[in-house]
Amino acid sequence: MSWLDKIVTPNFVAFQAHTWFAYSVVFTLTAICGSCTAAIVAGAVIAAGVKEFYVDKHFESDQSFDDNLRDFGGYLTGIVLALLARHYL
Repeated sequence: MSWLDKIVTPNFVAFQAHTWFAYSVVFTLTAICGSCTAAIVAGAVIAAGVKEFYVDKHFESDQSFDDNLRDFGGYLTGIVLALLARHYL
């Protein structure tokens, strides 16, 4: 087993998927409407919270609170990265 097998786990892949999905959505929407950044970020955070802590909790099988929290953290990470990229690019 290589060191890469220890890092690239299903949890790591799920976190990355949520991060880069949120990044692409927030980066694109803020590029289209830069003056709406606060509303876009607020909407993204609320949508991520509802999706993870209501929809996934009730409609996905085998979801624990830790799974939902990790996925929500991935969304928040993507939102922050998109804001940083918009600011510095």
